[in-house]
Amino acid sequence: MKPLVWLGILSLSVTGCSNLQQIEKDPSNRHYMPPKGSIVRINEELTVPPPWARVFLQRGEVVSYGHLDRYYPSCNFELETISQRPQIIRPGEFEIIHVSRREEYMVRRVPRLYAGPISLEGRDADVAEPFMLAGGGGGGESGSGSMFMHTVRMRLESAEQPDMYMLTCRGAQDNPPDVEFVSIDEMHEAMGDKAVILLPEDR
Repeated sequence: MKPLVWLGILSLSVTGCSNLQQIEKDPSNRHYMPPKGSIVRINEELTVPPPWARVFLQRGEVVSYGHLDRYYPSCNFELETISQRPQIIRPGEFEIIHVSRREEYMVRRVPRLYAGPISLEGRDADVAEPFMLAGGGGGGESGSGSMFMHTVRMRLESAEQPDMYMLTCRGAQDNPPDVEFVSIDEMHEAMGDKAVILLPEDR
């Protein structure tokens, strides 16, 4: 059997920030997300390569989307604007104004391409990246199959750099029974010295 090729992701929002106060405020706690009002401090200049609006970080280094290790936590900063030229994110502080958690489903390559909203188990889901939808049938190369990861999406705001849009951090991709949430400690490990999340109690 040929190895599976995972081409993209289905994103489904599963929770918001309403339960943050009920969860132990521990950066190692996988269920604790950075609350609204936290600050993301970028310590180093980051270059967003064309034609992307995102720059990806993993193990403290900038990596291309195609070289992400999906079995290891990673983060990315996202700008509002897509450009055909490199864009620079300057060092600075950005306030987190909204937090949400999503499940991103990685689906198997099949011949038919979808690139818009679809229905997933009776719920609407938006395609975050172009992807090949898993085909039905009974397994093997043409059967359906998926893995998924949990992501935390942090909407950012800065008067100095208004084009900054979002920080997204994701946990390791895994099979549904084994997949885990990404902790703040793992977000910091992904970003290394390039950026840090300052929680309200740490400021």
